[in-house]
Amino acid sequence: MGASSLMTLGVRAMAASYAALQVTGHNIANASVAGYSRQRAELATAGGQFSGAGYFGKGVDVQTIVRTHDAFLTREARATASLASMDKARLAQLRQLEAVFPTGERGLGHATSLLANALADLANTPNDLSAREVVLARARDLAARLASADAQLVTLQQGTREALDIGVAKVNQLTRSIAEVNHQIAGVKGLGQPPNDLLDRRDQLLAELSQHIGITTVAADDGTVGVFAGGGQRLVLGNEAQPLAVVDDPQDAARAAIAIMDNGIPLRLRESALGGGSLAGLLRFQNEDLVQAQLQLGQMAAAVTGAYNAQHALGVTLDGAAGGDLFSAPLSRAVPAAGNARDAGGAFVGQVGIAITAPAALQASEYRLEADPAGGWRLTRLSDGLVRSVADGDEVDGFRVDIGPPAPAAGDSFLLQPVTRAASGMRTLLTDPRGLAAADAPPATAANGNALALAALRDKPVVGDRNATDAYAALLADVGVRVQGAQTSAELSTALAIQAEQMRSAETGVNLDEEAARLIEFQQSYQAAAKVLQVAQSVFDTLLDVTRG
Repeated sequence: MGASSLMTLGVRAMAASYAALQVTGHNIANASVAGYSRQRAELATAGGQFSGAGYFGKGVDVQTIVRTHDAFLTREARATASLASMDKARLAQLRQLEAVFPTGERGLGHATSLLANALADLANTPNDLSAREVVLARARDLAARLASADAQLVTLQQGTREALDIGVAKVNQLTRSIAEVNHQIAGVKGLGQPPNDLLDRRDQLLAELSQHIGITTVAADDGTVGVFAGGGQRLVLGNEAQPLAVVDDPQDAARAAIAIMDNGIPLRLRESALGGGSLAGLLRFQNEDLVQAQLQLGQMAAAVTGAYNAQHALGVTLDGAAGGDLFSAPLSRAVPAAGNARDAGGAFVGQVGIAITAPAALQASEYRLEADPAGGWRLTRLSDGLVRSVADGDEVDGFRVDIGPPAPAAGDSFLLQPVTRAASGMRTLLTDPRGLAAADAPPATAANGNALALAALRDKPVVGDRNATDAYAALLADVGVRVQGAQTSAELSTALAIQAEQMRSAETGVNLDEEAARLIEFQQSYQAAAKVLQVAQSVFDTLLDVTRG
């Protein structure tokens, strides 16, 4: 063994200590960078050299730089963050929905009471035009509040679609970035060492993606990962990304849906296929919470309109004419599915219509009408899944179904909305106070009987088994329960997400105190290695002096 061997040991020791110092410095520099995983230098003893006296060590080698990574904790952190993001997105929309239905004097229940009070006053002075003007003003206010609430719900639907557009654009940006990082990782796979910073970058992109949509990942042999939506649809495979798009719901174009673009063809994803993330939360709000609010509002509007119009028609005006409609007819519609048969001009061939026949019997539900394989037509009440067979002219839940002509094709389907938009554009039809039918029709002698009957509608069960005030209270309660439930879910899922991220960070994150201690340790190691070199140099110089002497 000569001085050169000792010098080699020192050089290797210095190189190893320097590598450890460099990695530690990199950790310290990136301590506050989101998604960064702590790295460390992996060292291994160099193979010994045999001699007659045994094996002499040849020092240390730097094998690789590894990052501290726990696949399970990383996956759990992504999954819990995805659920938390879904709950937060839904809660934010529900809070806006709650603002649509105020309580107290600004609520619909109060407007109904004011109309009833004005009608009671009119009953005492049926010939007083000023009292009649008050009744019309109260009726206009009630109609305006119902129409305004419907308009606000439409605006909220538009805002939800805009949020979906923004979310989908972000998802597409992230999937493209993940595909690009996949490409970079695959390009250095042959070098035999893991590209730690690129892997961290990809994990951070995946974490951001999970905020918008629930994902699963599958590792490939070339170092890339395939990214799939919760339902198994491919988002990223290798260096290729499949974009998402916001499209019209095939059953109702007023609502939005998410589709994955497969060679330019949109394939609609079910809400459940998204797994989690803000997109799933927005779709759940749109398809459940917002629709239910529209249905309950529309049911109330249609029932109140029907009750007042029916009672008003039983009376006579100040001029002795029969009473007409007090409020405009509620909007009801049958919406053809996008895939229904069309003619050469693009118009739908099959025709279906609905008409309200018994407003008090209307349900807060939509219906799907489609061909029955056994013949005839099948009607599904979407609120509870009740299925029944219907024919042209049948009456169901307070409305009549008119099928054709021409009749729809066998594969056609329609979304029936008796009450969904019933409050849309609601208004009073009377402008002349003399047209109020406050008196009973002949041969009755009471001049103010019908006004009292109209006023009594406030306390009668006109919305199913509820009066209008109670129906509005039930609507408020339903929205309130949804908000409270969403808030509880958001709090729980957020707490779980924070806990999962803390566990991941504790395992893979950078602790500055620990890194500072390592810095001192490796500094001392470097100085000791330098001392070995110094000793080796001294021994070498001594040998040279002896040789010269």
